[in-house]
Amino acid sequence: PDLDPVVGQRVEFSKDKQRLQLTVAEVTDDAVVFDANHPLAGKTLTFELLLLEIEGESE
Repeated sequence: PDLDPVVGQRVEFSKDKQRLQLTVAEVTDDAVVFDANHPLAGKTLTFELLLLEIEGESE
């Protein structure tokens, strides 16, 4: 099918019953380059959590 890819666009492909989500990284007249990394790859992630219990031997 005719597609009009745009840099940053997320697209989904299926191969061997596995779905892949890719990001259009570059578009030229004769090629499209995709980035298959997770969207959060290379980002700094901060998590906030609540520790409910510590199991194990007490001192």
